[in-house]
Amino acid sequence: MKILTDSVYFPRNISGYGNKLEFSKNNSYNKNTFENETNSKWYLITMQDSGVFTFDIKTLNISNDWDFILYRYTDKFCEKIEAQKISPIRSNLSRSSETGLSLTSKLEFVGPGVNENYSKYVVVQKGEKFVLVVNNPKKSNQSHSLILHYPKPKKVVSDPIKPADFSTINFILSIKDNITKELVTADVNITGFSKKPIFLKAITRYESPILKKNHHAVINVSAKGYLLSSIEMDVSMNEKVVIQDIFLDPIESGKKVNLKNIQFIGDRAEFLPSSASDLKSLVSFMELNNSVTIEVEGHVNGPGKANSNDYQELSNDRAQAVKSYLVENGISENRIVFVGYGNSQMLYPHAKNSAEMTANRRVEIKIIAK
Repeated sequence: MKILTDSVYFPRNISGYGNKLEFSKNNSYNKNTFENETNSKWYLITMQDSGVFTFDIKTLNISNDWDFILYRYTDKFCEKIEAQKISPIRSNLSRSSETGLSLTSKLEFVGPGVNENYSKYVVVQKGEKFVLVVNNPKKSNQSHSLILHYPKPKKVVSDPIKPADFSTINFILSIKDNITKELVTADVNITGFSKKPIFLKAITRYESPILKKNHHAVINVSAKGYLLSSIEMDVSMNEKVVIQDIFLDPIESGKKVNLKNIQFIGDRAEFLPSSASDLKSLVSFMELNNSVTIEVEGHVNGPGKANSNDYQELSNDRAQAVKSYLVENGISENRIVFVGYGNSQMLYPHAKNSAEMTANRRVEIKIIAK
């Protein structure tokens, strides 16, 4: 791997794939990997400043076809590449003698064939490292020039007044199939990074700066053919980059999803405002998977107490409230049944703190038929 310390390079007579073949016999339509690594060059790039990073790959021979994949460098990078446990952040496999990252492209990944030959720029942080793999799938002993456009250092302006701190954390989210590890198109709902929930339609990846502070976030993901996924994550203000992959499992009858953020006013079947995001994600899941039938299961907190009629009735009413919300938002009531279990299936039968008690008060979604 070539360690880059300058901004312009002219590698010559590139032939073969080095000591180890990293990419072979892949799906020719996959935007995230070479079908085969044929004539390749690997570069390690370190960012000297924060900002926007672009580059150009050019050649004098217009019959050449240069493709690239860009990775964010992590510990044990080589082992992860070999085990196919790391995903690229950009790629361009179009049939072109000139390619790279630009400020104008909106595409993060470009597949093979006659397509746009530039991909979208990357927002980087000072000190971050990236691995760029450049490959010529058709010709050996060819050459290219690599021109790196590093972020420009910011000018320091003295000011007697201390400026506000607008520093950010770069958050990168990818949605993947848990079996194939390939990217999946999904609707995503994120709460906890900003005052208002973030709703994203039909995405595979999401990259955005978030305020540099401690965050507790909930991410809900719904996709056609996959179980609804709901995860919680904590982000420390000390992080520069946070990479989160969410792996989706295929829909199977009998599987359950715990929507932790569907919460109710005490002893009532009325939603708390914080329930809105999970409820919208459930609607999205039902819309994307319009043949699925579900059972809404209501549970209440009552450690050390018998499963009384009051508990049973409250859990039943809360499950019914979820069904009513779905029906009001266009989901056929024939696809939804509901049941209340009272406190008979508490996650923490001997709850010792408020977090465990909150976990006992929950709504679970069970797949009845797909």
